[in-house]
Amino acid sequence: MKVMIKNADIIVVGLQPWDIAIGSNCRNIALELSNNNNVLYVNPPLDRSTFLKGRDHLAVQKRMEVIQGNEKGLVKISNSLHTLYPSILAESINWIPWKPAFNWMNRRNNKRLANNILKAINILGFKNYILFNDQSMIRCFYLNELLKPAGFIYYIRDNLSTIPYFRKYGVVMEAELIAKADVVATNSGYLAEYAKKYNPRAEMVGQG
Repeated sequence: MKVMIKNADIIVVGLQPWDIAIGSNCRNIALELSNNNNVLYVNPPLDRSTFLKGRDHLAVQKRMEVIQGNEKGLVKISNSLHTLYPSILAESINWIPWKPAFNWMNRRNNKRLANNILKAINILGFKNYILFNDQSMIRCFYLNELLKPAGFIYYIRDNLSTIPYFRKYGVVMEAELIAKADVVATNSGYLAEYAKKYNPRAEMVGQG
């Protein structure tokens, strides 16, 4: 992705954690953005289901250390790039069949995550920051209104509507996020056309 933003403070949220074992498009974008900007890369919060099923995994144990206050969640990668491991255990909510209850629980998860982010950017001294959302349409659905960024960029890299987890609630929520974004960036012409159904300010920018 060609960097057009310079000397800005940017919060990056998405579906992929910084410490993912495989390659990460979102991490690559954050690294590229950090060449000209200050970037905070926010890891997805640990959810209760993942905790219960994967207590023996190193990634889960690391996050529990942060949640329990034994490790700092804000980690410096370089002078212009930090990553945040949220100190919250989010509730697993996608199984909730009644949408009003799902929305209430999701807003609660979002508020707790937003509070973590606000504490981190206060430490980092971020001002007039930009929110860059790499297709986290559920866990980060309310962050635009909770963080009140100077700009909101929504990035689409996959057709997640084909995945059952996102099909239940995510498809409708993503359409709403696309409509709210100041700019929508995609990695293909097909996804750009999809985004333009909800927001004319959608452009294909290629892979990160």
